[in-house]
Amino acid sequence: MTKKVCLSFDFEEFDLPTEHGVDIPLEDQIMVSVKGAERVLDILKEEEVHATFFVTGVFATHAPQIIQRLVAEGHEIGSHSMRHSEMQPADLADSKQLLERLTGKNVYGYRQPRMMPISDQQLYDTGYQYNASLNPTWIPGRYNHLRKPRTPFMKDNLLQIPASVTPWLRFPLFWLSNHVLPQWLYLWLVRRTLRHDGFFTTYMHPWEFYPLNEHPEWRVPCYIRGCCGPDMELRLRKLIRNLKQEDAFFSTLNS
Repeated sequence: MTKKVCLSFDFEEFDLPTEHGVDIPLEDQIMVSVKGAERVLDILKEEEVHATFFVTGVFATHAPQIIQRLVAEGHEIGSHSMRHSEMQPADLADSKQLLERLTGKNVYGYRQPRMMPISDQQLYDTGYQYNASLNPTWIPGRYNHLRKPRTPFMKDNLLQIPASVTPWLRFPLFWLSNHVLPQWLYLWLVRRTLRHDGFFTTYMHPWEFYPLNEHPEWRVPCYIRGCCGPDMELRLRKLIRNLKQEDAFFSTLNS
């Protein structure tokens, strides 16, 4: 069986503290994400892996050096709307046009911030070819998609690419699982899912690769910040190397 792995990252402004009542300046949000983005790109370059990056218009505008690296190093760029905290009707088209102007590349994919629902018809009408906004699991207060397919499928002329969940119980294998589970268990679940489906995709954020433990004033929950920074760099390297041992090939979502 062919085994395909698609790593993806949501390159966005670091607005997580605002969910916990902390007003963090935009320049600090960008600084955290830029520093984390640099570590992500360094690791992918060293491991010779290409990935897909869903980028907000705000982050792209304030971090042109990261956009330049994404293009130069052969990664795919998709839209993550204009900003991570709120969305306006025009953002689907505006973000696509902005990213295409900055990169000189066509933007085919879209991921809604926080994997929230988005109209497939609007995406199709705007010119997107795939939607990567589905987490096909149940998480109280966030997602209830137990009846949705677990692997890529077509809907209304638009390819849907769900984040991977286990075949049994639909345990999510997204970024947070890689924080809260012992890594040996997370890697075991990933390998089992890859062998079952022949496909694995997950998503992470640049701020996970910044040492958030040094900033308790941002009130990031301990179960998130505990593995951020160098620990997450190590986890990403181990994930990549474990998947290479499965004879999987790495690809962008649009390939």
